[in-house]
Amino acid sequence: MYNIKRISIFIFAVVAIALVAGSFMGEDIISRAIIIGIGIDGSDEGVRLTAEIVSPASSGEQIGTFSKTISANGKSIATAISRIAELTGKEASLGRCLVIIFGQEYYENKDLSDDIDYLISSDSFKESSTICCVEGSAEDFLNNSAAMSQGVSLALSTMFTSQARQTALATNTLLDFTLSQRGLLKTGFMNQVKFVSSDNVNTQEPDKSQGYFDLRNIAIFGDNKYMCMLTDEEIRGFALLNNDVTGSSFVTDVDGKQLTVTINSKDIKFDLQQGNVIKCEINLQGREAHTDSGEVEGQFVAQNKKELPQAAIDDIIAQATAQINSLLDKQRQYNFDIVNLHETIRRRDGTSEQLNNLPTADIDVEAVVKFNEK
Repeated sequence: MYNIKRISIFIFAVVAIALVAGSFMGEDIISRAIIIGIGIDGSDEGVRLTAEIVSPASSGEQIGTFSKTISANGKSIATAISRIAELTGKEASLGRCLVIIFGQEYYENKDLSDDIDYLISSDSFKESSTICCVEGSAEDFLNNSAAMSQGVSLALSTMFTSQARQTALATNTLLDFTLSQRGLLKTGFMNQVKFVSSDNVNTQEPDKSQGYFDLRNIAIFGDNKYMCMLTDEEIRGFALLNNDVTGSSFVTDVDGKQLTVTINSKDIKFDLQQGNVIKCEINLQGREAHTDSGEVEGQFVAQNKKELPQAAIDDIIAQATAQINSLLDKQRQYNFDIVNLHETIRRRDGTSEQLNNLPTADIDVEAVVKFNEK
């Protein structure tokens, strides 16, 4: 375990150096503080911004081999960033910002419109930056570097870009979230991340805290205001209705034997019928999962092909249908749309004020799930 942590620290150092070297040359890096992640909380003044910084130059420090956090208050994100620059004595460089994090009290109680408009219109931030929210404060969350043995922003960005592709997890970028809040119903989502403490098994540093990130939570926003959280069942339904997400798994019991089936591909079709009735056909493909699997079509897909009993297939279809209907019911209850039902109607009828104001409850959806073993 100790060696693994040393390797993790080394990898972080290499990436941090690449972040610095890829952006600046020569003496230019001395005057810059490379921000790889920001956390946004509220303060009496307006905003409390925490920046995770890869510091490229300071006496006695090794260039690019570590990160540190600095927090400052301001009336807005822009003024808080300026104060970060004053505190560090260096120009704040945001071109390598990987993640943008909103603290819980802030996003649950504030209209984020001004913040999102600034972030998306600023030349400093990348549209592809991951945007998310956290349980608790963003400042506390970004100060978990010691427990993670690497920078929080880098660890979180890596999980979103690589781990999300291997599991049934929908993720969002700054651009995608902004577009969702300007779309037909002006609703979208952010992943809510939790830091979960775990037991310390490192005998070299027995008093050091340890933990991991739990990404499997989703917060819904409408017109840049927090609306609700999805349950686990609803999150699974959202994943099934998202063409970009694979890796959904189902556990079924057949003749006393428990089987786990992983979905490795799918095809989703929305067909608008008469009126505002949408038939949603979800064709799932997958097979029984085993821990001895190779990397082909997912980490846990069985290498030996084995036909599933019809009873197992029927149970998978029933579970998937229940999960999808659970999400659709939540959408009707809170009047949001994160699976493009309004967009399906727009393709036929065009954009109109009536469609912009059409409640999700007035859209009937018939979900039909099919499963093929592959």
